[in-house]
This record gives sequence, structure tokens and C-alpha cells, in this order.
Amino acid sequence: MKNIFSTPVIVILTVGALLALVILNMNPSSMKPGAGGPHALSEQDGSIPRGKHGGWLFSKNDLQVEVKIYEKGVPPQFRVYFTDSSGSSISLADVGLTIQLHRLDRVDKVHFKPLGDYLIGDKIVVEPHSFDVKIEARWKDQTYDWEFSQIEARAELPEEAVANAGITIARAGPAKLTRVLRLTGEIGLNEEKVVHVVPRLDGVVKKVFKDLGDKVTEGEVLAVLESRELADAKINYLGTVKNADLAKMDLSRESILFENTSRMLDLLEQELDLEKVYAGLKDLQIGKSRELLIPAYAKLKLAKSVYLREKNLFSKGISSESEYLLAEEDYKSAEARYVALREKIAYDGPWQVSQKKRTMEMEQFNLQTARQKLYALGLTQTEINTLTNQTGNVFTQHELKSPLEGFIIKKHLTTGEAVKKDDAVFLLADFSNVWVNISIPAKDLKYVKRRQTVLVMDDNLGMKAEGKLTYLDSIVDEKTRMVTGRVVISNPDKSWRPGSFVAVELVLQERTVPLAVSVEAIQTIRDWSVVFVKYGNLFEARPLEMGESDGKKIEVLQGLSKGEQYVEHNSFAVKAEIEKSSATHDH
Repeated sequence: MKNIFSTPVIVILTVGALLALVILNMNPSSMKPGAGGPHALSEQDGSIPRGKHGGWLFSKNDLQVEVKIYEKGVPPQFRVYFTDSSGSSISLADVGLTIQLHRLDRVDKVHFKPLGDYLIGDKIVVEPHSFDVKIEARWKDQTYDWEFSQIEARAELPEEAVANAGITIARAGPAKLTRVLRLTGEIGLNEEKVVHVVPRLDGVVKKVFKDLGDKVTEGEVLAVLESRELADAKINYLGTVKNADLAKMDLSRESILFENTSRMLDLLEQELDLEKVYAGLKDLQIGKSRELLIPAYAKLKLAKSVYLREKNLFSKGISSESEYLLAEEDYKSAEARYVALREKIAYDGPWQVSQKKRTMEMEQFNLQTARQKLYALGLTQTEINTLTNQTGNVFTQHELKSPLEGFIIKKHLTTGEAVKKDDAVFLLADFSNVWVNISIPAKDLKYVKRRQTVLVMDDNLGMKAEGKLTYLDSIVDEKTRMVTGRVVISNPDKSWRPGSFVAVELVLQERTVPLAVSVEAIQTIRDWSVVFVKYGNLFEARPLEMGESDGKKIEVLQGLSKGEQYVEHNSFAVKAEIEKSSATHDH
């Protein structure tokens, strides 16, 4: 019996061994439908076996390809080993290879060259190693294709889940990084726009129109006072106005008389007949000079005529010598009187004009002094110009007017109260801009300069404003070791209230970087600092090489492209979803 069954048993055992050997040498990929074309494999589902170097092993017909991402001591790079179906190495000169990595945002095409017993890729395989892989190998005039997916640090979130988690998306782009010094400050009044209103004269309050906290406009009447001092100043001014007008009229009249007198002297100088002199002086105002000089001129003309007649008669022996001498004496006497009067009138004319001019200048000076006194008492030019039309019962009334537009923050007068000229009866302030007084530690002064940008924040009211450091005190406070700085900020809606404490960021340096993301977006996965980029419903961790940060934005040197969408707020929700997934870094 043993001899009968020994041969069949041996045959069965031999066939079984051969089948087992065939099964062991078969790759799972060759068992999938569609052999000879690409296959949809996945590293995550374990459908890809491993080769002796720890890489992914792909087989087809009589070719085996082991693909390894090598990253020990070097940046990640592909190393690919080629063997035949028996596991023997083949000449790398006879093979060609291209690998395409289809990422969310791009396709990386990797070419290869021989190095030792493997082909090495010409590109670094940047993290994350999450991509669809397409392998194309060429050997013995045949092409071998494989496809598989290597997914890590990725999660899929529908829009509803994104909204429920409060996730917000931003686009990466340029940003201005600011290096700041964080300090505290206090809102104060702009002291250049605070005005004390004083009466400038003693008086009694007749009426008050404004109260504490009221808004006032420039030129608006705040109160009315009654003052005897003001009445005296107004009356004195009106008196000087009249005197100045009279002096001006006197000068004008004297100037006309002088001009006409000069005309008369010119006519007399020509020794014309009296009829022609009278005709030349007709309708001219000359005054007493005409009364004195014309008769003297007429008497001179007559005396000269008699003298010439007697001289002629004496020379012919008709008239006696005594008559001739008497006529000569009368002529010389008339001539002397006329010349004397002429010289006096010629001298007195300019002198009289200069006297009238001096008088007018003195009256003008008195008028200017009286006007300046009214200015000092608070009257405007318009009010002074209308004084001549006022009646005596309003001479005592003085209007206190607002010198600026603002608010009344202090008031110290009531109706019927007697006030003095130097009493501060109102305190007005313009709130259109305010000061922010900053306490700067002396140790930080080396970073602080005037004209630096300052951000002022009131977190309680949710307000922000920006200004420039306009003032920096030269003295360090002995007790606090602080230096006071000042910023002027606009306050159009009066929301910045003096006395409030605020947070201040003094911008020490500003720099625009080509690419930055929100600091809040940064998360840590493994040993990476990442942001999560968004493509459709897919979110993937993107390791970053980062530069400087200002606490709000951080510069991105590598790992992200301009315009890419990333998770800005609540990025921890995406991190939690990724950590729940089964994607691992194992290749």
C-alpha cells in the first residue's frame, strides 16, 4: 500500500510547492484588474508592499521598481531601485524614469539620473508628503505606469462644518510689519486750544447766556457786563475821533491857503497890473495874506509911479529936488514894506502847514491810542466803527464773546455778580483734537524719536486712532524715571474724553514684506510650524519657513504662495480634524 500511494503524494506536494512559490512572487498590484495600465493604489490602505530598502515596491511583468523617499541626514529626495522579476539588479543606463507629484496647488515633475545602484531625483520632495503619484518607467522599449496616493496632514471639511467651527479664511499676501513699544497714556486737553475768558475790565454781570457744558461757536456772546470804565473809554474814543477830524480839516484848509498864496506870490512876482492880479486870484481862498499883501503891492506900484514921474520932472528942471527926494523916499518905504510882507507870508505858509500837520498827527496818535484801549477791552473793529451810532445808555454794556469754537468746561459768574478785569469767568476748550500724554521709560528712549507713528487704543470703547509723536520732554522725572511724550489725535465726534487712560503702541520700525500670514493662524504639527491651506473642501498643513513677526503678522519666507487661501481664525479646529485622520508620515 505504501508503494501504491507514494507517487501521487509526491506529485501533489510538488505541485503545491510550485503554486506557493508563484503566489509569493506575485505583487498585489498585478492581481488588480487592468494589468498593463496604471493602478489606483493607496499607501494608506496598505495595498503597496515594501521593498528591501523600505520603499514602495511596484512590479509588472519582469520589472520591479522600488521607490524610496530618503531623508536621513539630507533633504527628502527620491531614490529608486530597479531589479528584474528575480530580484537581480539591472543596468541603470537602460532605464528611464519620471515621477509626477500632483499636489493641491501644483504638479512637481521629478527627473532622475544614476547614482551608485539607484536613480536619484533632481528635486527635493518638500513637505508635506501629500500628493497623488504618477510613475512612468521605461525599460526594453516598454513603458510601465503606476499611480498611487500618499496623503498626510490633510482633512476634508464641508462648508457647513467650516461655518459651525467658526473657521475664517484669508489670502496670503504682502503686509506691513511694525515693531512697537507698548506703553500706557492718558487723554488730555489740547492746551493750545484751551482759552480762559476774562472780562478785561471791572463790571457787573447783567446777563449770562451760556452754561457749563454748552457748545459755543467763535464770536458767540457768552454774557453781557455793565462797566463805567468801558463807557469812559468809548466817550474818550469818540472825543479823539472828533479832534482828529478837526485836525484833518484844519490841515486840509491850511494846505489850500498855502497853495493859493503861492499862486498869488507868483503873480505878484511878475509885476502885473492890479487888474490882471485880481483876475488871476479870482475865486481863490487866500485869507489874511491877500488882505496884507495886495494893498502893499498896490501902494508900491503907486509910489513907484510917482517916483518915476518926479524923477523925470526933476531931470527936466520942472520939479524941485525936494519933491523928487520925497517921492523917492515914499517909493523906497513902500518897497521895503512890500518885500517884508512878502518874505513873511512866504515863510509863514509852510510853517503853518507843518504846524497843522503836526497837530493832525498828534490827534491821530491819540485816536489810535483810544482805539487800542478799546481793543484791549475786547471790542472788535466792527463794534468800534459803530460807536458813533450808539446811544449813551449802551455805552456801559460789554459783550463777552467766545474766541473759539468749543465747549464750556468751567464757569465762574452769575447774573448781578461784580467781576474784576482779571477774573477767569469762563474756561473754553476745543475738543476737535486732543493730546495723548505718554509715559516713556528712560531705558527705552534710545528707540524713541519724534515723528514716529503712534497707535492709541481704548479697549473698553473699542476705539483706535493714529498720530505722530510730536513732543518728547528733555527731562527725566526723578521719581518715576519716565519721560513724557505727546501725540495729537483727531477727535471729530468727541469720543476721546480727557482723563481717560489708553493703551499706546509706539511704532519703532515699519517694514513691508512680500508675504505674511496672521500669527493666530500658526499651528504646530510634528516639528513643523504650519498654516492650513484651503482648496475646495480640502485643508492641508503647509510647513513654513518664517521670518520676523510683529505679534499680529509673521513674514513667510518659504512654504506658501501669494494669494493662497489659508485658515486665519480657529485653525485649531482644522488641526484637531487632521490629527483624527489616519494619514501618517511613513514612507
